[in-house]
Amino acid sequence: GDFFAISGYVSAYTSTEVGEQKASAKLTDTPAQKWWLSKVMSFYPMHWLVLLLFSPMFIYADVTTKGWPTAGINGLLSATLTQAWMPMHAEVWNAPTWFLSSLAFSMAVMPFCLPKIATMDKKALRKTTGWLWLVNSLPVLGYVLDHNVWLVEGMTAPKHHPALAVFNAQRFHPVFNVAEILMGATMCRLAMLDDDKENKIKPTNWMSTAMPLLGCLGILVARASGLVPDCSDLLVRSLIFTPLFLKFVLGSHRNTVAGAWDPISNVLSNKALVWLGGLSFPIFVVHGPLGQVFYKRLIATKLWGGVLWGPQNFALYLASVFGLAIALQKFFLQNKAVGNWSKKKAEEFAGWM
Repeated sequence: GDFFAISGYVSAYTSTEVGEQKASAKLTDTPAQKWWLSKVMSFYPMHWLVLLLFSPMFIYADVTTKGWPTAGINGLLSATLTQAWMPMHAEVWNAPTWFLSSLAFSMAVMPFCLPKIATMDKKALRKTTGWLWLVNSLPVLGYVLDHNVWLVEGMTAPKHHPALAVFNAQRFHPVFNVAEILMGATMCRLAMLDDDKENKIKPTNWMSTAMPLLGCLGILVARASGLVPDCSDLLVRSLIFTPLFLKFVLGSHRNTVAGAWDPISNVLSNKALVWLGGLSFPIFVVHGPLGQVFYKRLIATKLWGGVLWGPQNFALYLASVFGLAIALQKFFLQNKAVGNWSKKKAEEFAGWM
């Protein structure tokens, strides 16, 4: 949920004007399909490359367990980033990239929604955020109530889950993630209008980040330690965690712009953490396939004779993830030829659409 929310936040920040109730020219003067494809092509090439690198492993696992037809279908879903539309197949091949699949299609609404959101004043933005929170929460409440699944994700084996397809749809399906992206956009606009003379600047200080962060951490600790009854992760995410996370991001944004003393924001702006943040995307894309190399029984047994348990192998796994991520960052993501190719393809696809 937080990844979708922060994606909407960043999109609003880069595509609307600070201190003005209007969208930026690069959004309004760009055809909707071209704007959308430019966002998708910022991560699609990396996804394709990692699929290509690890495709022998993915194909071997599918062919060995389910046959060539399954391998072909899963490969097609992964290559086209359409797996999030199939709730029971969303985690095929490189499982974490279901997020990229869902994000790609969820973002398609932004060229149409952002211009309208950009015209809103703070009162309208707060109301819209509230309605979006309700829209985001109601499907989850319906799922939990109708199927009586007041349980923690992962506590029930898939075969025994009373509504696994519905549960997966709530997690993966692009339609169910649009509201969180739009919530991120409306929250960002609240901070961006602090310079608007018609809107009073909201006083801000280090408590603006500390309290929401403590709330998020408190939820995690309370649930992990059993201080609160077990309940659906989807419910906690929609009702409480994502709003608190967005409050934290909003507070950090405001404190940074205002120059307010904020030790949490200062820590997050540390050069080492900024460097890690820049590396987060390649880490995200490669940690799943490398995890299969080390820990998926079928693959690890074929390669090493068994699963690589133990702290020394876990350290090797982490080193492999960082090493491959750094290499991809340096030689692929930062490669100007790749960037130019992505831009060219986005324009070609936009023209075709």
